[in-house]
Amino acid sequence: MSDIKTYVKKCEDFYVCAETGEKGAFGYEFVEDRKTMYQYIVKGKISLITISGDDMTRQICSSDDGLIDVKKYKHRPLCCYADDDFFMIGFNTLHKNIDWVGEIKKESFYGNDDSWLIVFDGNPSINGKTLKRFDYAKLESKKYDVNLNNGVIGVFTKNSLI
Repeated sequence: MSDIKTYVKKCEDFYVCAETGEKGAFGYEFVEDRKTMYQYIVKGKISLITISGDDMTRQICSSDDGLIDVKKYKHRPLCCYADDDFFMIGFNTLHKNIDWVGEIKKESFYGNDDSWLIVFDGNPSINGKTLKRFDYAKLESKKYDVNLNNGVIGVFTKNSLI
């Protein structure tokens, strides 16, 4: 059995992680490391497993699920099992007391000063500029014209202190 490989990039207000593994790969995140709020599965399928006393929960996530809200696992130990070869990207808070709201954008939208855009896949064009996977930008309160070009973009907005 192989391990899940994890890559992390710290950004100004958040960090992004990417995880990849072959079918059968297994990984574990400790309580203090688990700050992921959203996952996007680029390819494959993975099980997120938590154990608390005699209770075990398993959530199977796949590339068909879009942006997955995984806040319920924040600050909890989590096991990940690769049901298939997979590649996923996570959006993580830097500070455990800050909540974020995330969504996938499929068309033009208005941004706000508390939001960030992240490219999860492909080469979308935003206001005429072509972007690539892992590009990110702080948004402003203005209109953003989107041409997805088979790409996927997420927008994350600071919601409040929790």
